Amino acid sequence: MPEPTTAAVGLLFPREDKYATAEQAVLRQLRSGRLSDTNRGPAIRALEEAFADLTDTDFALAFNSGTSALHAALHATGAHPEAGIAVSPMTWISAITATLHAGSFPVFCDLEPDGVNLDPTALAAVASSCSAAVVTHAWGIPARMDALAQTAEPLALIEDASHAHGAVYRGLPVGSLGAAGCFSLQDAKSVSGGEGGILTTSNRGVYERALVLGHHPHRLQNELTLPDLLPLAQTGAAYKFRMPVLSAVIAREHLRTLPERARTAGANLAVLTDTLADHKAPIAVLHLSEGSRCGWYGTPLTITEPVRDPDTLHAAAIAAGIPLRPLYDDWVCSPLFQQPGLLQRVWPHVRLTPYTPPDPDALPNYYRARHQTLVIKVPTVAAADYMHAVGQALVEVLVRHLNP
Repeated sequence: MPEPTTAAVGLLFPREDKYATAEQAVLRQLRSGRLSDTNRGPAIRALEEAFADLTDTDFALAFNSGTSALHAALHATGAHPEAGIAVSPMTWISAITATLHAGSFPVFCDLEPDGVNLDPTALAAVASSCSAAVVTHAWGIPARMDALAQTAEPLALIEDASHAHGAVYRGLPVGSLGAAGCFSLQDAKSVSGGEGGILTTSNRGVYERALVLGHHPHRLQNELTLPDLLPLAQTGAAYKFRMPVLSAVIAREHLRTLPERARTAGANLAVLTDTLADHKAPIAVLHLSEGSRCGWYGTPLTITEPVRDPDTLHAAAIAAGIPLRPLYDDWVCSPLFQQPGLLQRVWPHVRLTPYTPPDPDALPNYYRARHQTLVIKVPTVAAADYMHAVGQALVEVLVRHLNP
């Protein structure tokens, strides 16, 4: 790996004004005087229909967070205390604790040997003790949903698509590949309303059961059709999971610009990839299946030489101005999941479940990924020179830390 000819230190991430087109829409909504919606008013309807179009699904349902969307999806697919929910350890904490919100418990599964998503073989090994799996498309890389569905049948697969807005797996939109798809609209996501979430599905039963969990009786009385749910039309479950109207307006405008921003990010990543290849850097960009494309929350890069001290390497890359997203904390070893008494203090129903703390030794691929993965934030505005400089800076950091 030759050293770069120019050091790139203190790089400034290109300015992205992802809310630029939302200002006028927000002003119009403010002037309308309608900031809350107990039914399915114009702003909520427009966003839900746009997400149904994006994912090629029959239904989309707005929530106040991606976490509540996951909770609703697990509730709608029958989560219960007697069986667990398979989860990836390479995800945000909410994708794990949503299993507890829904009255079940998490069962941690290992990742693929050279990837960041759930391993179908690992999922198959726990399928008999689970009722569903939360499949995270980590950092926007689509999980192998066909292989997961085949090996884990008949588990309900819930897509955690919080990183994967607009992603496609083998020609099919992420969010349409499982019993339900769940998207976060938090500020850092590729489509954002500041906060918010969306559930997508083509199953009417899943849609209505998710609706009952967190939406207002005004909407339930208009939309419920299933005989076993009609008695709940007056009350629902009364979780308050509705999306604020302003979040819906902002997210709808942000969604309009997603295709162009994704194309620009793809061009930027190509510049970075070429720069790393020119320097023969020991880095691999994760391979996508034919007919697939990723989301743009972050781009995982795998270092192909052993990394002895990933924390020091990460700190050095940040100091050089390289735009890294931090890996999530190691939830597997957190007190919450290693101490059943602590878990039961927050969710008493865990006492009634067969929950056992996860064994880190059973997750070797996950820990390998934690050592060998850097997640780059690729800009969604044109920035070819910047990406070339990022590549040079990354090569310089690797030279120093892999070959001291």
